[in-house]
Order: sequence, then structure tokens, then C-alpha cells
Amino acid sequence: MSHLTSLIRRDIKIFYRTKGNIIFASLSVVILVVLHFVIFQRMYTDNWEQIVAQFHGIFVERTDLQWIVDSLMFSAILPIGALTISLTALGLMVEDKGKNVLSDFMVSPIRRSSLLASYLISSFVVGFVILLGFIAFFQVYFLAVYGAWFSLVQFGLLLLVTVGALVFSNVFILLLISFVKSTQSLGAVGVIIGTLMGFLSGAYIPIGMFGYTVGNIFSAMPFLQMTVLARQAFLLELASVTPLTHDMISGEIARSFGIELWLGGTHIPVWGAALISGGITIVLLIGLMIRFAKMKKAD
Repeated sequence: MSHLTSLIRRDIKIFYRTKGNIIFASLSVVILVVLHFVIFQRMYTDNWEQIVAQFHGIFVERTDLQWIVDSLMFSAILPIGALTISLTALGLMVEDKGKNVLSDFMVSPIRRSSLLASYLISSFVVGFVILLGFIAFFQVYFLAVYGAWFSLVQFGLLLLVTVGALVFSNVFILLLISFVKSTQSLGAVGVIIGTLMGFLSGAYIPIGMFGYTVGNIFSAMPFLQMTVLARQAFLLELASVTPLTHDMISGEIARSFGIELWLGGTHIPVWGAALISGGITIVLLIGLMIRFAKMKKAD
């Protein structure tokens, strides 16, 4: 346990000591936020005005629709941020590999499980602190612009989604970068992941615009599943903030905007999305353990 604690402290200190880590970890999120307020917010608010115009007898203020659009975008930040922060924090493993520090750890008395856990736990702690800061920003923004608070249930759900997204992201990223041998390659991986996540999570373009087949492929991936869970939490108080209800926007509307998860013609409930993403995470964790065992034999 003392070895594990020391390794975790080492990893966290290196992350915060390295200049620019927090900036690089949050860069994709910052770009998404800027694009949202410059381009996407007005465009998608116009789209929602056209959608609610179909509801006879219901008038929704543009401000309420803008709250929905903001909620859909902010919710995508949690899984995207979890991945990009994990990639930056776990990049330490690539640096350790390049400096032969990882090889030294492999031949030391430190257990391989402790070494693996140290990378994962330190990255999780760093990611949780940063994402908690984003959630605080969301609350301040919603309060200042719309006068809306997160309810206690909402806050609890957001924390659960954040934890789930970080667990998946850390396992997925650590497995991925275990094959990366240089910091240059890691940078390329970061660019690819940061770009793809904006589309896979439906942050840049609503999932419904990709068509039926591509939409189903994205829906089968945990990236969109976690975004759906986050959006369910953000829009939990929909009826208290707007004249709309969840029943009004369920079905094709919710599917198109990634508010509900659909696989083929089947609606997957919230607990089903959580189970699927959790199952995928467990499979990846098993793969990660096998990968580290092979790395040990290779040494």
C-alpha cells in the first residue's frame, strides 16, 4: 500500500508540476465551448424553435430553448473532458517508457498491479478535480443566465456520470497508450481523439444528422452512451425550467439530439445505457490487465 500511495503522489505531482498540462488537458473542451457560443448556440436554438413550432398550443421562450441547447452542449463536455484529461495525465506512462523509468519499475519489487493502479488512480483524481471545476462553472453560468440551479438529485447524477466517464476513459486511454512508444505519437493520438470525440458524442453535429446506420454505430459506442447519461442528468428538470416535458421530446427528437439512446429501433433506457457502457469498461479493463501481463513477460 505504501508503494501505491507513493506512486500516486508522484504521478499527481508530476502532472501539476508540468507547465501546460491543465491547458492541454482542457484544450478540446475550451475549443468546443468557444465554437458553441460563436456558432452552434444560435444555430441549434433556431432548430429547436422549428421543432417546438409543431407543438400546437405550446409556446416556448427562446431563452428556454437556449437553455436546452446549452445543456446538450455542456453535457458532452463531461465525457470529452474525461478522455482528453485522461490522455494528458496518462501520458506520463509514455514518458516513463521513453525514459526507461517504466522498465525500472517493472524489475523493482513493486507489484505490476500497484503500478497499473497508480497510473489509473492518479489520472482519475486529476480528472475528477478538473471536471468538478467544470460542473461548478456550469452551475454559475446557468444561475447567472437562466436563474436555474442544479437540484441535489441532478448534482448527484452528474457526479455519477463523471465518475463513470473517468473510469472508462482511464481504462480505455491506458490500454491505448500502452502501445504508444513516443511522446510524438501520443500527440498525434491526442489530436485524433480530440477531433473524433466531438462527433462521436454528438457535440458538434446532432447524432440524427449522421443517418440511421452511422447513428447506430455511434450509439453502440460508450462515448455516446455516456453523453446520453449526462444529457439525461442535465435535462432532468426540463419541465420545471421550460413548458416542455420529456414525453414531448422523446422518440425521434430525443434520438436525433442524443438525449435518448437507441440501437436500431429499440429504445435503451438509462439503466441499460449505464450497463452497456459499464460492461464495455470491464472488458477493456480485462484487456488492460492482459496487456500489462504481456509487457511483464516481454521485459
